[in-house]
Amino acid sequence: MQNPFRSWIVGDAWELPEADVGDIGKQAFDACRRAIAATLAERRTTAVLVRGEPGSGKTHLMRRLRAHLAESPDERLRETLFVYIRLSTTSRTLWRHLRRRIADDLMRPKADGSLQLESLVYRLLAGAGSRGAVLDRAKSEWAGGLPWNERAFARALAVMLRRLPESNLAGLDLFERLEGEEGLPPGLVKALGSLVRRRDLGLVRAWLRGDSLTSEDLGKLGIAEDATEEAEPEFAAREMVLALARLAGARMPMVLCFDQVEALETNPLELAGFLAFGGAVGTLHDETSNLVLISCMQSSVEPLFRRADYDRIAEQKAHLPLLGRRDAMRLINARLEAAGPGVTWTPPAEFESVFNAQGEASARQVLAKAAELFDRGGKKETGTPLPLAAFLQQEWDRRMESAAEAISQGGVDEVLDQGIQALVGAVARGQWRAAGSGGDIDFRLESQGSQIDVSLCNQRNMNSLAARLRRLGGARNIRAARLVLVRDPRLGIGKTAHATRRYLDDLAKAGARVVHPSIEAIEALEALRTLLADARAGDLTRDGSPIGVETVRDWISKNLPSSLADLVEAITGREPASPASAQMREDLLALLEGRCLMTLEEAAREMQQEPSVVRQVLAASPDLAGLLEGPPTLLYRLVPMARG
Repeated sequence: MQNPFRSWIVGDAWELPEADVGDIGKQAFDACRRAIAATLAERRTTAVLVRGEPGSGKTHLMRRLRAHLAESPDERLRETLFVYIRLSTTSRTLWRHLRRRIADDLMRPKADGSLQLESLVYRLLAGAGSRGAVLDRAKSEWAGGLPWNERAFARALAVMLRRLPESNLAGLDLFERLEGEEGLPPGLVKALGSLVRRRDLGLVRAWLRGDSLTSEDLGKLGIAEDATEEAEPEFAAREMVLALARLAGARMPMVLCFDQVEALETNPLELAGFLAFGGAVGTLHDETSNLVLISCMQSSVEPLFRRADYDRIAEQKAHLPLLGRRDAMRLINARLEAAGPGVTWTPPAEFESVFNAQGEASARQVLAKAAELFDRGGKKETGTPLPLAAFLQQEWDRRMESAAEAISQGGVDEVLDQGIQALVGAVARGQWRAAGSGGDIDFRLESQGSQIDVSLCNQRNMNSLAARLRRLGGARNIRAARLVLVRDPRLGIGKTAHATRRYLDDLAKAGARVVHPSIEAIEALEALRTLLADARAGDLTRDGSPIGVETVRDWISKNLPSSLADLVEAITGREPASPASAQMREDLLALLEGRCLMTLEEAAREMQQEPSVVRQVLAASPDLAGLLEGPPTLLYRLVPMARG
């Protein structure tokens, strides 16, 4: 029989709902509902602070709220946009993190297959300010002299567009003007036009997220290149978040749920993350009129905010208490009922040990203890609890399995930024420490008498990449630190990108090191940063008990994968690759991007090198290409695959 208590951690608010006891957490749930009602009625942004100990059900509450909105008989609530944001980010990249998470959830399919952002755009098109020959004709035919029903027209428009063949939809110029577009970035209006035509949706999502797009991809969307995106990415992200809020306007409130606020404390007693988050919430609160800002945190971090920021975050306060014996049994019975008819279980006397001296326990502790005793009562061989080291290895393996999919969705900069700093903090304590920086330097590593400036250069757009390299080159004479450029190994620099190659060559000659982490290393960094973020938030638990950050760091330092050890050495070591080797690597990657499969002799001929030299390039960058010995010897492009 399947254990009905085994899944006690809610991954995020988008997971399917499990057994729920509505009265548990009712005070916090009602506070969130009141905030949404106030935003709808008064057209003002509201904020709720939800406090609770680790395992008290904060993420579960957000999942309950999402389900409540989606299933509400009130059409205004069903239309409410919902965004869930786990704050696994840093102070320097907070706005970019918010932009990515908002874009991802707005592009998330609903139960009927449509996207949240689509529903919003249809409502905008139904507004009086949206015009166009096709749209005006549709509105005239729909109205038929009756009072205008904006919601009904938006629904009808959605149905009509879904029924159109893709060939007809792709060439449809539905609107010439979008209501409120004068207050929106021109690129956003263009992206919404592609969304309505359901054309290049992957590019629309990437652009909304702030991912770097090639000139060709921007051309497909009809969007001009924006130098601000590269030169001031945090400012550009802030403006896009505010633009998306303005886009929704009074028609459709947007709920932003901030979870794992504790994860912003990337180092003990470091307040920068809390200052940045408080400032961001203050900005959203003061400069919008349609948001509901729900912040979930442990009580211990409340004093770390500035008073003015805290007052905005905690406009309304709600508390998720620990469970007493009565509510604990109600939770257990709800899980048993959801498991199906005939599933019964009575907690043995040993269950009493889960409660503290006040007779209370967190929901997570209750379910973890029930899971353990249920297995034991069913005579299932549970043996001794999994040792801590084995448990952490199991968690690491699980996260590595999902990391390939995570990095394929974009956001590699975020993985490298947080991951490398976390890696240094775990394995090079006493030797190197991560410090903040600015401009084109994403972060700095400092040690006794030495500094390394790290710049993440993962732009797909060659104009943006060239601009960054040019600025880095211009500052080299005033930079005392060594310079390391980190670039995703899957991103090539084509032979036609002459300026980009020239700037890169100049930097290499000046002593800059170019590091291409292996795909395995990037996946390991994703596993590392999520493991540490969950530990900081109290969500990394073994048998219901949280595992501390220092425990995780110690385990990582003793079980460091070779891919991460190699990455630390590549960044902090002394010997950079020669400029010639770096250029040959880019030449080979550009060849394989265009042809995927070729013989070693062909590659050598096109690179104007001896085959033995090409072999040396491959030996130095094993993740660059696969080698299949012949005859003939073949080179093939490597494509990362999901594990499992």
